[in-house]
Formats: sequence, structure tokens, C-alpha cells
Amino acid sequence: MLAQEMGVIFTRHAEQMTAKRWTEFIQQLENKGLYVVIETETNGRVMSPFGGLVPMPCKDETLHILTEEELQQRGLPRGHHIITKPKAKAVTT
Repeated sequence: MLAQEMGVIFTRHAEQMTAKRWTEFIQQLENKGLYVVIETETNGRVMSPFGGLVPMPCKDETLHILTEEELQQRGLPRGHHIITKPKAKAVTT
């Protein structure tokens, strides 16, 4: 199945996923040495269900599946992360 087809199907299935099933899915990635990084453009924060603050969801998020080596290249420790995208710097002449 092509990525485009899977994207449509995945959207429909994701609506039915419970937190437990998402956890099982993420654990499968971890078992393969893969980690989810969500890049968001929002600076807003909401309470995490496990305590602390996490960035609010936004429409312009980017999801990445990275290996531990790729995490290290980004300066991130092993694990899943939600990070704020760096703002584009204005070019002045």
C-alpha cells in the first residue's frame, strides 16, 4: 500500500484508537529503536496527564520517526519528544 493510501486509512483508524492502543503502537516503535518527535510551532502549554507542562497541539505540527543516532544529532536524549520548532530568522539587508 502506498503512503498516500495509508494516510487516508490511518486517519480513519486513529479516531478509534484508545490511549492503551497508542501506547502499544509506540512501544512497538521503541522495540525497533525508533522514537517519535513532534515539532510544534506553538509556545502555549497545557498540563500533561502525567504532570508537568507540554506544548499545546497545533495544526502545523510535524511528526518525525527517528533512530537514537538521529536524536543525538539533534541534541536530544533517547526517548520521545515534543519540541518547539525554531522560528525562521528574518533576513535583513
